[in-house]
Amino acid sequence: NVVKKQVNKLSYTFYKKIYKNKKYDRYIIVDLLGEGRYGLCFLAKNIETSALVVIKKLKYSVSNHSQKHIPEAVFLSQLNHKNIPQFLGVINSKNFYAYVFEFIEGDTINHLLFEKKHKFNNKEIYNIGIQLIEIIKFIHSNNIIHKDISISNVILNKNELFLIDFGLARQYEEGIYSYDMDFSHLGDFLLYLLYSSYEVTDNKRKLPWYEELPLKNNQIMFLKKLLGIEEKYKNTNDVLNDFIEVFKIYNIKE
Repeated sequence: NVVKKQVNKLSYTFYKKIYKNKKYDRYIIVDLLGEGRYGLCFLAKNIETSALVVIKKLKYSVSNHSQKHIPEAVFLSQLNHKNIPQFLGVINSKNFYAYVFEFIEGDTINHLLFEKKHKFNNKEIYNIGIQLIEIIKFIHSNNIIHKDISISNVILNKNELFLIDFGLARQYEEGIYSYDMDFSHLGDFLLYLLYSSYEVTDNKRKLPWYEELPLKNNQIMFLKKLLGIEEKYKNTNDVLNDFIEVFKIYNIKE
């Protein structure tokens, strides 16, 4: 399945008409995947190998020597991990400045939740959590913070997890960019998974997640530490170890 982010219908028709089947460097545009604050994201094909790639065309204001938005290509060129898209190069032609990335096949967690209405079971939540924290651990070991871990930026393909879109990523900088930024997003991400199989009751009174979800006390404490409600985690090793400990009950056959 081709992964698509939210695209306004009018924008999709407009940009598809402009760019579809156009050739840039050795790539031909196949489809529009998404539209974001920094530019457009296309599915394209390498005419030499027929391999699919993702092309992120940057807006002029971003690509015009703006240091603020250079890091994505720099970071991904430094990160060699099978569950992170590989940075393949730059297209720099007239009115078209773009990054080229490896295409990751599969469905975003967002698509699984809201389009396919998938309900994640305990075993799936455990396996997804382990894989995602391992990826975050690798990123942090390279002093990089993703800053945008979300259900839209995590792809699942045959039980294997991939983390995409490093457009907001930054180098760790004490007092400015800290690792717990990723931990809070991880907490939100896990809550989406946990709520996917939650059965709504007739209780009209709105309850906080830690009262509404059927969680153990140590699981609640773990999530509160991720979200910064309790004292925040300081490193990924502790996050991984605690996740395994408090969610090990999920690691059983269902």
